[in-house]
Amino acid sequence: MYKICLLFTSLFITLGYIVYFWNWKKKHQSFYPKKRPLIFGHRGSPSHITENTIASFKKAINQGVDGLEFDIRLSKDKQIVIFHDSNLKRMSGVDKKTNNLTISQLKEINLKQNEKIPLLDEILPLIGQIKVVNIEIKSDGIFHGHGIISPLIRFLDKHKIDDKCIVSSFNPLILLRLKFKRKKTTIGYLYNRNMPPHPWNNLVWMSRIRPDNLHIHYSLLNSWIVNWARNKGMKINSYTINDKKVFDKAKIDGVFTDNIEYIK
Repeated sequence: MYKICLLFTSLFITLGYIVYFWNWKKKHQSFYPKKRPLIFGHRGSPSHITENTIASFKKAINQGVDGLEFDIRLSKDKQIVIFHDSNLKRMSGVDKKTNNLTISQLKEINLKQNEKIPLLDEILPLIGQIKVVNIEIKSDGIFHGHGIISPLIRFLDKHKIDDKCIVSSFNPLILLRLKFKRKKTTIGYLYNRNMPPHPWNNLVWMSRIRPDNLHIHYSLLNSWIVNWARNKGMKINSYTINDKKVFDKAKIDGVFTDNIEYIK
């Protein structure tokens, strides 16, 4: 009984230290405006042009976004493509898995509005026109999608965009591995509500990963976990805010939005 009490006491002391005292060094992110939230075009400008396409990104830039947010996956031949879903059906009507097709096969597929799936490299000409990009790594489970880490690291090392790049994911294990392999990457931790009890699960993962930002749904902005993250010096970026009234009330550093003109 004494040993059990001692164990629980140690756990509570450790938890208290993490919650109230422990901190870590965050990356400097100079792209945040001082007097207003940073505006990300969520998958470009999807209310006008098909999401996650070069045309949609160009439209978002013309609408005056500060940054672009987009999703990445790996093709069958290990090429990084900009695409959200694990299956192509929603965007093209083709009922096939993204990772079961090569890049040449993916390029033959027409998305909505006859747009095409871009390679990650195709975003490079646009990076000079914006302050920041948020690259979200998609995966279909905590142990899936890890093959994208090495080619993504090669991309970041080659193009040297760390001063204007955030990498985020709902998969904490991917973020942990990326942080271990490439410490200079700015990490955005995507809060996962599918891990009950989710506040404590996310607290444990963030304490292990030590991210620079917390990316969280706007419905959770008043939760204690946001206050905890803010007190730790993390930037708070919220998704997906498309309502101007919600945006005006939110105390955040950045917003991901589909309605760029409305939010601005």
